[in-house]
Amino acid sequence: MTSSSATQGMDRRASDKKIVLALAAIVGLIIVGLSAFDQIVASVAVYLGLASLTKITGAPLPRDLWLIALFNILLVTLFLFLTPVRIKDAWKSHGAYVAFMVSLFSEMYGFPLTVYFLSSVGYAFEPQFIGYVFAYGQLIGSPLVIVGLILIYKGWKEIVFKRGTVLITEGIYTVVRHPQYLGFLLVTLGQFVVWPTIPTAIMWPLLAVLYYRQAKREETVLLEKFGARFQEYADKTPMFLPRIPVRRRPKPTSP
Repeated sequence: MTSSSATQGMDRRASDKKIVLALAAIVGLIIVGLSAFDQIVASVAVYLGLASLTKITGAPLPRDLWLIALFNILLVTLFLFLTPVRIKDAWKSHGAYVAFMVSLFSEMYGFPLTVYFLSSVGYAFEPQFIGYVFAYGQLIGSPLVIVGLILIYKGWKEIVFKRGTVLITEGIYTVVRHPQYLGFLLVTLGQFVVWPTIPTAIMWPLLAVLYYRQAKREETVLLEKFGARFQEYADKTPMFLPRIPVRRRPKPTSP
């Protein structure tokens, strides 16, 4: 076997591995998306009187469900396989994302440290926390999670068959320059709104800063490679926050 054939074989195996991981990540997106939708339905049922909030708040929070916590952490970690790695320091922001999810699901299914801490100061916080999750958290946070998942997928769809450092300006990239990073921020923000904890309240602003800095570093690389073409794209496309078109009324013409 020639060295060229061996190299091609290794490249093919690496490509097959990436495809398998990407497919697993898409399955993870679907599962998490369905779970978020189910949360919305559960909260709507409370408002419609189909479920009793009193009974819900009377139940204890989940505890010691570490296998469920681990499964959820695995699902959301798979999302990282849908993002390209353009710079060496990408692990910092992605690592902070994983740390955020580990902290969140550890409290959600393992041990509710924040609720325990607030309850230990003499305030019966657990029923109020459960009431918040069903009355407000899931209705506000779960839609943010779903929008974030869609952004991660649509960003991946545009780059999946591209190789090397390329400038993508089609599809979702006409709306924002970094749809996947925005997606990760919305997923984590939505999860925080659903289940707020003290550690994640500290970690989310740090996560936002890290993804912003990573996006800026990536744009430096793109500007060096594509020059005026990238600058023209950046001038007309926002980084994270899409522009909302505002219709202006025509000025009345003087008689």
